[in-house]
Amino acid sequence: MGTGSVIHEPIAPRTPRPAVRTAAAVRAGRRLTMTDTGLWSYKEIAAHIRVQPDTVRSYRKHGLLPSPDHVENGKPYWFADTIRAWVANRPGNRGRRG
Repeated sequence: MGTGSVIHEPIAPRTPRPAVRTAAAVRAGRRLTMTDTGLWSYKEIAAHIRVQPDTVRSYRKHGLLPSPDHVENGKPYWFADTIRAWVANRPGNRGRRG
């Protein structure tokens, strides 16, 4: 392989995410999974913008990330659309597609 080549490791199957209670789910008396609600944690945001989860945490700490759409047990979550809009409008985007 030449210099600059990237070796892609196989990705392990994802484990099911814990259920998250949204206000609508609470009113309806049911629990939804993360994929049902489209809620993303630091990990999903990091994968989307190709950085480490700690980088996303730093963005939040410095006020560069939108406010969470939901907080469960002290853990913040964002709707995928919230993050997609933020990515599209953030400085330095330069037309990247996710």
